Amino acid sequence: MLNEAKKLLNDEYLRYRDIIPENTVYSTWYDEKIRHSMQVFGAGNYLVRRIKWLQNKPDEYMEMVRTAVLLHDICRFREIEALIKENKRIDHGVEAAKFLQSTEMFNDIRIWLPIYHHGHLIEELYHDEQYQNLPENLRNEVKLICFIIRDADKIANLHMMAYESQMRPLFLSSGTGNALHDYHISDFAKADAFAGKTVRRTPECTIADRMLGYLSWFNDINYRYSVSFCEKLGVIQKLKACFAEICSDKKFVEKYFAYFDECLRKRAFLD
Repeated sequence: MLNEAKKLLNDEYLRYRDIIPENTVYSTWYDEKIRHSMQVFGAGNYLVRRIKWLQNKPDEYMEMVRTAVLLHDICRFREIEALIKENKRIDHGVEAAKFLQSTEMFNDIRIWLPIYHHGHLIEELYHDEQYQNLPENLRNEVKLICFIIRDADKIANLHMMAYESQMRPLFLSSGTGNALHDYHISDFAKADAFAGKTVRRTPECTIADRMLGYLSWFNDINYRYSVSFCEKLGVIQKLKACFAEICSDKKFVEKYFAYFDECLRKRAFLD
């Protein structure tokens, strides 16, 4: 299954590559997404080897979970193509679920339903009628696989933010791709951060709000190993240093870092 998934991912990447204008934000984004898929796959492998509920699962089951992680962004390429040709944004997770359901090999609800919701607020999964109608044991599997995808996705993006400064404009630009230049923290971002929420992305975001938003992703991490992996890679310290450099409100930085460290220490993560 995994080899077929890798081929499918590469085929989707090549399908639209020729229409992407070279040397533009679109070409950078497009090429980054194939690399991102492999980075998420690598982070997912790290988690899959350690998460307790997966221990003693048969090889076929582990391959199914890894396949779900690998294919989470299979329709990112279609999303970029739709932006270029129709100036329309599609939900790549929803499109991926539909696409995978149309295949014989990957039409497994433990693959496509976690992918459908990997980019949504987790409450959208919980309220999904298909999810609610599953037997309890299968519902739990879908949820825990979704947690793996969401965590691995965050690890890959946060690692890129931390170590690839040339890629930060992709993450720290406005929704239209324009650069942000305001370094103060907005009141709504402060409120979200100290409420233990993921900081909202709005058209009014400053560059400091956006950077704080990535640090606040740790409020939505599920597995203890996801945090320890980020610590092992030095991601958390690098991101904090980057935020401290960007944010003009140094008192807020000091106060937030104390809150952030305490939350990580007290949070009851899954093993």
